[in-house]
Formats: sequence, structure tokens, C-alpha cells
Amino acid sequence: MDEKTTLGKQTTKSDVWSFGVTLWEMLVVCGQKPYGEMTSEQVVENCNHWYQGDGQARLLSRPQTCPREIYDLMTECWKRNESDRPKFSEIHLFLQRKNLGYVPVIA
Repeated sequence: MDEKTTLGKQTTKSDVWSFGVTLWEMLVVCGQKPYGEMTSEQVVENCNHWYQGDGQARLLSRPQTCPREIYDLMTECWKRNESDRPKFSEIHLFLQRKNLGYVPVIA
């Protein structure tokens, strides 16, 4: 985290992080728990790696049916430094562009 970030402080940029996780959950159709393959201790250790920025932190893996561009968006949301994460307006624009020409199938 950058110097301006305080642990436990909720910001729009922390909401962006959470959005990335929520998007991941939607793409696995809520069939998996984030970091479900890890024990609680391993999750805490992973958070410590992320906080220290030592390059050993694990991100959530790309869901099987997830397009590369959407996973790239998720990883942008999970950037260590808040200032490197996209704004919601940028996320919205990206998703709008991905949706151009989409016509839902009505059953």
C-alpha cells in the first residue's frame, strides 16, 4: 500500500478491489469461495506477502470461462497501490465497450 493508505480504511479504491472479487465470484457462478483452497492461516500469510510487496502474494486465478480482458480488469482492481487501480468510471466505460453489440437471447 502507498504511504497515504491506512489499514482498515474504506475508500472508493478499496471498493474497486472488492468489485474485482465480486466479479470473480460471479464468473465462477458463486460455486467457489475466494481463496477456498487455502487455510485461514495461508490467507493471512498471503495478505502479509501482498502488504509487504515481496512478489509472493497470490491473486485469485482466472475463472475457466472468463475472457482474458475481463481477468485483466480484475487484476487491475487488485493492484497493490490504490492509485494504480482503475476508477469506477473507467471500469464502467470498459464494460460498456465490451457490451457493444451484445444482444441477449430471450427464451
